[in-house]
Amino acid sequence: MKMEDEILVSKVDYSKLNSMILNLLESSDSNMLELNRLNIEIKRATLVDPWKIHPQCVTMNSIVKLTHLGTGASETIRLVYPNESGFTEKTISVLSPLGCALLGYSKGHTVSFNTSEGRQRVIIDEIIFQPEAHGEDLQ
Repeated sequence: MKMEDEILVSKVDYSKLNSMILNLLESSDSNMLELNRLNIEIKRATLVDPWKIHPQCVTMNSIVKLTHLGTGASETIRLVYPNESGFTEKTISVLSPLGCALLGYSKGHTVSFNTSEGRQRVIIDEIIFQPEAHGEDLQ
C-alpha cells in the first residue's frame, strides 16, 4: 500500500476501474486481495476532471520512469488494465502491488508496496507520457 498522501484519480479512470472491479468480482478466478486493495485506493482518491488532472500525475496508461530505492535500479513501465499487462515486459497491471501503489501519485513522490520479498519503495522520477496531457482518455 501507499503512504497516506492524497492521490488524484481522473473521473474517467475511476469509472473504468470501478466497473472493472465489479466485473472481476463476478469472475471466480479473480484475486480478491488485489481487487480490494485497488478498491480501497480509488475510494480514498480525490476525483478530478480528466482535462484538469496535473500532467505529472500517474493515470491509467501513463508511462512512468521510477527508481527502486532498495536496489537503485531504474525502470520505465506503462500502467495498464489487467487484460493489457504481460504483453510486453514494460507493462504493469494496476492490480499488481506496484501498479496500485503508483496510481494517483506524481513525479517526486515515494510510494511503498508489499511484495513476496517484503516491503518495497520506489520514487517516481518522471512521467514520460500521460494520456490526459495529450488529449486522450478525456471521456
